[in-house]
Amino acid sequence: MRHFLTSSLALLAGCSFAADGTAPKDSLSTITVPTGFSVQLVAAEPEIRQPVAFTTDARGRLWVLENLSYPECPGKPENRIVILEDTTGDGTKWKQTVFIDNLTFATGIQVGFGGVYVGAPPNLFFFPDKNGDDKPDAAPEILLDGWGREDTHETLNNFTWGPDGWLYGTHGVFTHSKVGVPGTPADKRVKINAGVWRFHPTTKQFELHCEGASNQWGIDWNDRGHAFFTACVIPHLYHAVQGGRYQRQAGQHFNQATYADLKTITTFKYERAAYCGSMVYLGGLFPAEYRDTLIFNDIHMSKIRNEKLVPKGSGFTNEKRPDFAVCSDTWFRTLSTQYGPDGGLFVIDWFDRVHCHQQRAETDRSNGRIYKIGYQGIKPAVVDLNNLNDAALVAHHLNQNDWYVRTARRILQERGPKPAVHAALAKILTENPDDTRQLRALWTLHATKGLTEALALAQLKRESPDVRAWAIQLLCEEQKPSAAALAEFARLAKDDPSPMVRLYLASALQRMPLDARWPIATELAQHADDNKDHNLPLMLWYGIEPAVAADRKKALTLMKASKIERLREFIPKRVGGAGAGDDDL
Repeated sequence: MRHFLTSSLALLAGCSFAADGTAPKDSLSTITVPTGFSVQLVAAEPEIRQPVAFTTDARGRLWVLENLSYPECPGKPENRIVILEDTTGDGTKWKQTVFIDNLTFATGIQVGFGGVYVGAPPNLFFFPDKNGDDKPDAAPEILLDGWGREDTHETLNNFTWGPDGWLYGTHGVFTHSKVGVPGTPADKRVKINAGVWRFHPTTKQFELHCEGASNQWGIDWNDRGHAFFTACVIPHLYHAVQGGRYQRQAGQHFNQATYADLKTITTFKYERAAYCGSMVYLGGLFPAEYRDTLIFNDIHMSKIRNEKLVPKGSGFTNEKRPDFAVCSDTWFRTLSTQYGPDGGLFVIDWFDRVHCHQQRAETDRSNGRIYKIGYQGIKPAVVDLNNLNDAALVAHHLNQNDWYVRTARRILQERGPKPAVHAALAKILTENPDDTRQLRALWTLHATKGLTEALALAQLKRESPDVRAWAIQLLCEEQKPSAAALAEFARLAKDDPSPMVRLYLASALQRMPLDARWPIATELAQHADDNKDHNLPLMLWYGIEPAVAADRKKALTLMKASKIERLREFIPKRVGGAGAGDDDL
């Protein structure tokens, strides 16, 4: 409790009040964007109020989640999901349809699989809409419960479809969740108090993808499938590796034998420290210098930031780029950015006098804005990918705009396994010379249950380290890799020249039986060049630590032969019994 009070008081001390905000009709004059870009007002109060999250559907429509309750949870059942559709084709007039208008406090939304996913603690809901008439077919299904709400800006948020076909979300540090399907016993629930989680839409499996950090509100993947999230208060940027444990704003990791955690990848700081809405731009419309760069929102400074993600060792670092948007109105509080079918960038603006939840008496719930940022004019695209046949959806895997790729992947996943689809995707995977296109096909093969073990094993010998790395992760998806896969992993651990591939091997250790970890960890521990890598020493430790506790003789043998200092430091500590297991929340 001391950590929470200290953090809250510190944030309160940094809060400030702004003068009256600009009226919607004058708002565009307050926003500055780079030369060649333009800004359009899509919606504003009173039609839209307090937009906290949004997504796009296969028709390019916006599904906007309002939260008039914030920061009170659950609050009154007065929150809406509003669908916005461009009816003129030029972005000047948007039709508004209310999908639901009686939600309590909610912070996450995503569409797919015949309905709408909504995060409203303590529940993750699914509202069915099988006939697509923009009305719920029935009462919502509770997919998961146990989501905490101690700190209401740190509960489940930022729902995003990952390249592997799972629904991902983020979660903050001062909210304590114990998640499971309804009726799950307490000792079988997944504990989260900071991290990234994922949920599979068909198997209903739920797991913690990585843990730690602070109040992250946004995750996205670059062109080669590497994930990044931003955080508040602590340094702002992290490379999200499956099984990673990241520096925390407060509290301890569940596993007390963590001993050390992964640090930020940023090399600099901004003026303040409150960020939302990580997005890697892959929309295909903006100039080439923006592709594969990170765009996110700086709430305190009324800016949209832009950073370059630079490979370094097994992971990444960042470089500062000119701000993408700067607003002179201090009420400008953008929370999420997403590109659509024309490559333009949609931005939701909470638009409020205050930016700190402690000042709840001063919160203005009457406002909200949505903007669209285009390049060389606004050029809306009229689409409906639901009406495309399978071949056309596969063809979109070669589209420059990743919106088409991601949407096509989800629709193909919804339609289920089909041999013709798998054959067409396998052709892209094996014959296309661009490894980003190979990866797109690999991910969709996996999502549609078309990635056979033989095909996945073959990818371990491909030229692209990104393809090899992702093949490792997908072969361990069910946490029981075959003997053939384990043998290949040991070979790669010894001989693969890529530190990124070795990182994925270290990550995969956590998803295999304890006895199977030793040969791979032993080979990884022989790479002296990885000793000072940002990720590898700790990821290797996280993977081998349970095996160390189970077999001290093998652990000491590994320690003596290891060229990784962290292993030589941590193995004796663990063998001696310092730290084990989970601590109860």
